[in-house]
Amino acid sequence: MGKKKKSLKAIFAETLEYYKKKDFKTTEIYCYKILSIDPNHFDSLSLLANIFAVSRNFSKSKEFLEKAIKIQPENTTILNNLGTAYRELGDTEKAMTFYQKVLGINSNHTNANYNLGLIFYGLKELKRAKEYLEKTVKIQPNYAFAHYSLGNLQKELGELKQAKESYLEAIKIRPSFASAQNNLGLVFSSIGDPDSAMECYKKALEIDPKHAGVYNNLGRLYTETGELEKAIESHKAAIKLEPQNLVHTYYLSELDKIFLNSEVKNKTEEILNNKETYRINLVYGNFLLSRYERNEKNYEKEFNYLIKAHKNYFELKKKKFVSGVRYCFNDVLQISKFAKLKNAKNNNKIKPIFIIGVPRCGSTLIEKIIGSGKESIPMGEEVIALEHFINAKRLEKKSLNLGEAGSFGDELVSIYKNRGLVDEKSNFVFTDKSLNNFHYLRLIKEIFPEAKVINCRRVTLSSIMSIFQNNLTELAWAHNLENIFKYFDNYFQIIDEFKKKYPDFIYDLNFEDFTNEPEIESKKLLKYCNLTWDKKCLEFYKRKDIISKTASRIQIRKPIYKHSSDKYLPYKKLLNKYGKKYSWFN
Repeated sequence: MGKKKKSLKAIFAETLEYYKKKDFKTTEIYCYKILSIDPNHFDSLSLLANIFAVSRNFSKSKEFLEKAIKIQPENTTILNNLGTAYRELGDTEKAMTFYQKVLGINSNHTNANYNLGLIFYGLKELKRAKEYLEKTVKIQPNYAFAHYSLGNLQKELGELKQAKESYLEAIKIRPSFASAQNNLGLVFSSIGDPDSAMECYKKALEIDPKHAGVYNNLGRLYTETGELEKAIESHKAAIKLEPQNLVHTYYLSELDKIFLNSEVKNKTEEILNNKETYRINLVYGNFLLSRYERNEKNYEKEFNYLIKAHKNYFELKKKKFVSGVRYCFNDVLQISKFAKLKNAKNNNKIKPIFIIGVPRCGSTLIEKIIGSGKESIPMGEEVIALEHFINAKRLEKKSLNLGEAGSFGDELVSIYKNRGLVDEKSNFVFTDKSLNNFHYLRLIKEIFPEAKVINCRRVTLSSIMSIFQNNLTELAWAHNLENIFKYFDNYFQIIDEFKKKYPDFIYDLNFEDFTNEPEIESKKLLKYCNLTWDKKCLEFYKRKDIISKTASRIQIRKPIYKHSSDKYLPYKKLLNKYGKKYSWFN
């Protein structure tokens, strides 16, 4: 008996040597040899599980892990690895059970905390994900990937300052962390620091010259800063590295219309017909085909591809988007109908200019014109200050009835200051172009009675089709035509109701009129805003320091041109099904 044990020990020692050399085939042979002698040899079972996990054969890995856990039921490493195997096999619930078993034995187990954080992140339970990831970095401060994942979560929550610090910490621990450099670049881009973003992307490419995602982000940044030739080259580099990733092709097609030819169309169809293709390809591939058919004036085909593209994108983001739609058509509408605030404090020192409207109504152009004059007005493209503030108040009160609001003005000013919008240089004048601000007109009037409000309006069906033709990524309601029409109807009702009570508070700007007579209309606009007009207002497209992340990022790099008001006509019959119940449709 002693001889047998010694023999097994010797064989396993030899097995480990092959494993260290990454000779997994020989390692596997030796493990099976040991198990033929002793089926319950724990170390051999564990080693085989690791080998199959490395080759991503998690079904086989799970098989050996389950045998190993019967021998050592409280082995935290095996329990954690079992959780990972189930996670990789798509059984999230079972995976969580194993990770929680680990934490029941050792609450400070680094990997179990980290893995649970990743699972909750994937389930969009961001608060719980944050708890586990924060605990992970507390337990193991030198865990670069944990700092990186925490940064990703913070970025999604809009906590950009914290995300920046998390990415910097990940890079400090692991200087060759290309993905952390890339995502740090995204944060800098989001806070309006294109130079720092550019530096991050270039560092990421020095580390990993074959990182296609970095080239894609670099291309988008060049687009935002108006360096369109460099943008094209960057997207072409991404495509060369990942020809099967249609996201890169999609962004290039925005910049280079000639690029989207029959050859690209055929290649796109080939990728879409591959049953193994990722859902993200189904999204951007259908958008690409819709653009091709639009160029060919095959409008019905274009329309059908758009329906497919949006449907796939909604499914991709379903967990988040279902609640997003509910929020848009329930919570926000309730918020917009607040009773009159009591004792709302007027803060007359700051002079916000609110630019409201629906997406694709020309608001980005108007904001850039206002911000390009002599006064150099700070611009808040999507600061979402009001929405974040109101939601915080709603959660505090656990009700939509806010009651007393004596300090609203000061609190909101503080938010704007943190966004870098309030300063003496601009005489405390700044723009806020956040999407949902039209819901809060009543609050705006009471808190900032001296505010200027510009309501951008465009031919309705042109706006609707422009929304539908673009992937407005995080807008849950914008991926379904019924919801798009419903959103517009809510907008019309809120604006019309408000204007009946306060007819002089809003400046109505017709986008088509504006583009037909830009100088005349911009002078009227600047006068309304109490700002000085000069020719630089109409030369906004020359400024590299003015960036935009909206779907209008390419249009604002061109001089103002006349917009056709009848671009929607080829689609009117197709839209009839969705719009016929609304009085404003015809």
